[in-house]
This record gives sequence, C-alpha cells and structure tokens, in this order.
Amino acid sequence: MSDLFIEVFPIIDPPPIIAYTIEAEPVDVIDQIGRRVVMRLRRLFPGAWHWFNKRILTDQITLNPMELVIAGDTLKADISGLQGINIQAEHDIAPQAIAEFIVRTRLPQFNTAMQQALNRFNERIRQARIEREHKLQGWAVNDQPALSISIASRLIYYQTVQQFIKGEPDDLNIINDQLSGLWVTDGIIRGEIIRVVGQMKDHRARLLELAHDDDQHALVLHTPDNEWLIQVRVGREEAEFLASTLHLIVRLQQLGRFNVDAKLATQMLQMQPKTRALQVRAVSDVVKNAGLIGNAYNSRAVPNHFASADFEMNIRFADNRVRPFNIETVSTDFLKCGTYRLKKQHIRVCVVNTLQFKIEDFIEAMQRLLKKHFTFEIEVVRERRVRVLSPNNLENAIRVVEKDDPDIILAFFPNEHESSDDDDIDANAALLKSLTLGRALPTHIIHETTLNDPEAMPSIIMAILGKTGSTPFVLTEPIESADYVVGLDVIRQLHKPSNQTRLIAIARIYQSDGEFLRYVVRDILQDDSKLPYVLMRDLFPQKVFSGKRIVIHHTDKLEDDLIAALGIWGTAIQAMFYPVEIIRFGAPRLYATSDKGITQPTWGSAFRFSETEAVVISSLPQVDITPQPLHIRTVPANDKPLPINEALRGVLVWTLLAYGAERLPKLPVTVINTDQLSYWLKKGNRFNQMEGDVPFWL
Repeated sequence: MSDLFIEVFPIIDPPPIIAYTIEAEPVDVIDQIGRRVVMRLRRLFPGAWHWFNKRILTDQITLNPMELVIAGDTLKADISGLQGINIQAEHDIAPQAIAEFIVRTRLPQFNTAMQQALNRFNERIRQARIEREHKLQGWAVNDQPALSISIASRLIYYQTVQQFIKGEPDDLNIINDQLSGLWVTDGIIRGEIIRVVGQMKDHRARLLELAHDDDQHALVLHTPDNEWLIQVRVGREEAEFLASTLHLIVRLQQLGRFNVDAKLATQMLQMQPKTRALQVRAVSDVVKNAGLIGNAYNSRAVPNHFASADFEMNIRFADNRVRPFNIETVSTDFLKCGTYRLKKQHIRVCVVNTLQFKIEDFIEAMQRLLKKHFTFEIEVVRERRVRVLSPNNLENAIRVVEKDDPDIILAFFPNEHESSDDDDIDANAALLKSLTLGRALPTHIIHETTLNDPEAMPSIIMAILGKTGSTPFVLTEPIESADYVVGLDVIRQLHKPSNQTRLIAIARIYQSDGEFLRYVVRDILQDDSKLPYVLMRDLFPQKVFSGKRIVIHHTDKLEDDLIAALGIWGTAIQAMFYPVEIIRFGAPRLYATSDKGITQPTWGSAFRFSETEAVVISSLPQVDITPQPLHIRTVPANDKPLPINEALRGVLVWTLLAYGAERLPKLPVTVINTDQLSYWLKKGNRFNQMEGDVPFWL
C-alpha cells in the first residue's frame, strides 16, 4: 500500500502577533483602505505589519496603543475613507492568519535563495525556455499554522513581444488579431494582452505627462518611435507596457503556432510527481534550514489527516442491473445493461467537423450499433465543415447548425495534449463549447483518435443520451446526507440604467441518487437588501424543498449574504442547506510513495486540514503527471456545516455522472463549465426557457 504526503509544512514556533481593526467608509472598499493603512504603518513603526481578513496584523505586541491612536488621526487626513484605528487589540489570532502573516512578512527575505534553488531546474528547448516559480500560501492544519510550497512552470517564447511584432505588417488591426488574448510576462507580473495601443511616437507626449519619477521620464523620452505599447490585464487591473519588456507565455494549445516541440514542452511543463517533488524539496530546504518549517505532512506521521475513496461506487442501469463503477468498463456495462431512464426515442444531431476528412463511416458505424443494441434512433440532420480553424469560422458554423434546432451538436476536433488540468484544453474546442453554452445547446466534443477506436462508440452514445436529458445510470447507494444536491452559480451585476443590483442565478438540481431533475434560472433586479433572500426563495420553492436536506455545490467562495439568505430561507421552510465551496485552483498537491518511488496518488486521495476543509484528487491524468487537487470547504448556513468526509464523497461521486467522458472530470457535474456559463450570462444572454430538464452544460 502506498503512503501519501502533501506539499504542506508545519510552521515551527510562530511568533506572537496581535490584530487591530479599522473603521472605514464605504465598507465595500475596506480592503483597499486597509492595505494603504498597513503600508503607512510599516514606515512609522518597527516590526512586521500585514493586512489579512480585514485585520491589521503585527508582531509589535508591546506597542503603546496611544501611538496607534495618533497614527490613525494623522492617516485620516491622507487616506480617504479612513475613520480611525481601533486600539482594542485582538490576541486570539486564527492559525491561518498567523500562517499568512509569516508567509508575507518573514519569508520574503528568502525569496532570492528559494528562486536560486529553483532556477537550476529551468530548461531550454527550441524557440522557448521553461521557467519555474515557487508559490507560498498559508494554511491551518489541526488549528496550527502551516504553509504550502508549490511550483508553477511557464513556457516563455524566445522573442520579446516587440521582436515578435516586427514580423507583422505595421497594421494595428492585424497586430491586434495576432496578439489579442495571448498571455505575457515581464519576469515579475503576468497577464493577458487586451490590445495593442499603438507606437511610442503617437503616445510619447501623453506618457511623459504620466511619468511618476525621473527614471520613468527618461525611459519614455529615449524609447524608439517604433516601440509598440501593449495594454495588459493583470488580475483586475489594466496597465500599459513596452513591447520590448514583455515575453509571450506559450500555452499547451499554442505550441504549434509558435513552432515549439509539443512532445518535449509537454513533458517539461506537465511534470512527473518525482520531478515536481524534487523541486518542492529544493525550495523547502531553504526554509527548513532557516528553522521556520518542519517536514511535510505525511500519512505515516499524521494518518488521521489523510483519506482515500474507500466507499463502494456501484451504479444502476435499466431493470435495476447493478455494476461497480469503473471508468474503463462503464461504457461496456452500459451497452449490456441498457439506459436507466430514456427521455427521447428520436434525437436530432448536427455535426461540426473541423477535421480534414469526412466522418460518414463513423456515423454509419454508430447507426449500426444503435440498431443492434438500442430502441432509440439518432438522426444527423446537418454536417457543417470547418476547413480553416478560427474563432469566426466556428461561430459561423454554430449559427448555421443552430437553425436546424438540433437536440445536440457533435463537434469533431484534432487531438489535444494531455494535461493535469481540465481547464487547459484545446482553445478551439473550448471556444465552440462556450458558444453553444451561451445558446443552451448541448455539445459533445469528439477528438480524432476516437474515430479509430470502435470501443469508444458506446461512450459517445452514452454522452449523447446524458446531454439530451436521458439518464444512462444512477448511483445505487444514494447520498445519505442529502435529499438533493444542487449546483449553484450566482452572478452579481450593477444595472447601470436603474443603478440597481441584478442577481442572475442558475441552479442545477439533482436527486440524491444522481438523477438530474431540472435546471432553474432566475434573474432578479431591485435595490432591496432582501434581494439574496428573494433569489433563494425563487430557486428553492417551499412546495418542493420544505423539510429537505440540500447540499449546495458552488465553485469558489460563496458570498456571505447568499449564505445568510440560504440560512434564513431554510429556517422558514424547515429545510437544511449545506453549502460546499469547491475551489479549482491553488490547492497544494498530493503525492504517493511506494517501493517504486514517488508516484501519482490514487483517485479519491485526500488531505483533511480540519473537519470543514480538505483537498482531494478528483481526476487523474492518463499519463504520469502530478494531478491538481480540488480544495473543498464546508460552511454553515442554517445548521452545522456538512462534515468534510460527506462533502468529499458527494464531490467525488458526482464526477462519475459525466456520462461518456474519456476520463473523470476534475469538477462534479453540478458545477461543470461554470465559468463559461457565467461569461455568457454576464454578456446579457438569456435562455429560451427559465427552467428545463436538459443538462446542456455537460
């Protein structure tokens, strides 16, 4: 049996720290004000200061409070919105706050040494170089401060953006088409290119006026006329950069475009567990030698913190035929056992074909299999060829086939690169998927290798059924902790004409055995503080949900007012809501060790930080790549939070319901494609029906 460890380390002998709060108006910008206050306090007082979770943290525990009063009064004149610093110190500081304080104030002095230890793992290939970067994050493990050390890899193109542009005509529209959406770095920041602003000769006067110091003034003054200015989105901010200071970040789906060796680059970027662990060790040794952290948490030292998916995963097909779930055999079991619940006898299909050959043989083989084993039929009503892959051609293809009102679109694409991250998929396939999501059209992506694999046909048929509202199979053992499992996505916008708040929400409702019931969309506009309550009342009507237990899956943090609204509405209808936050990125990685060395952990491996927080392996790459875990948190609404073990089980088994998937997805089907769906709803798209029984997002 393999042992497990995680790239999380206990912090040794953390210093005593205290916290202060501030009073500021408006409250919604308190973080911006707080960060400015901390920057000024660092200049006024010795020691370390940090802003975290709306608190000022400091290790200056002997500071005279009156000095803070005076400092607060002085800062009020300079910092708009600051009303004062509360001098009543908080001494009971949360372990994660202590960890973040140490990460942000004690570890920066070791950044150079940590990066130097990591630089020896940088590599070069034709046209590009691989750069490694360490990322630190604070955690709480069993109410003790800890930190994670993770490694990020970037493929950097050998030319600067300025050199890259020189190969293009001096036509701003052409250059924008070439660069828009690409990612860049200057060695410190990284962001997405929004647009090419123009050349320095046309913007020099403006930039000279904006220069903050002599160095910036000299840089603008002496930059050549033909230097291009690039507008880049960095986080939520946008800024302009000189093209000669930026290098392109090449993503996996762009390797061919930049003439980078795909096989070699993929191997270097998507590292084996033993390779990644070696790099984490190089960085952690720097911090260990400074006496700040201990050895990584492992299942031998703290076995109670580690878990595996040791529950039975049986699924039920037609006529109560039960089989153990196995991703390798589920399509064969489906072929033998039949569909649990069939919705439609006749399914209309449109095809978008981006391959260089026709797919008549594939369609004919599918029809033969249907005739032999199934009682429903699939009709291909139109095929649209896309000879040159481009965003415009794909969008035109969707417009054409949409007119035929298909039940589903089958889209054929070239093969993609294997990745440890489900979100790093072929850009063209992702674009087509987003276009159909915006129209509430079910889509199934089929890659070229699948056409040559006869055994893949049952999986494709299963996917077609699942995405058009039928139920190929359900869970034999329903979730015991819930009557319903609901994926919830809420978009908050300011409606400018009326200056009111708009909440747009979609709830994807499943029974406890995994059978999809319906989706519900609500769009509410008003300026009432009860808006979240009204939304929850409409999404979860009393007639259906009264007295029920409802687990809520939500990607990323669920906002506090929405949690409160769930609690109030749950109490009103005597229902229990159990929010589960599913964070997709930034979780520390898990590793397994055995006599074979360091390897991938098994599916379902987990590390529990506490009774309400864990990371879990929900998807394994087919090649030897270190998987990216999900970060799971449970929060209370109108009852105690769902125990983390039950939350982990729900997340894992709902990944099984991605009917026809070649491998299990990273996210449960309750929240798959949340980002793309939110994007289209934010743009003003609205579906023809506010409720439906077809899970078009799968």
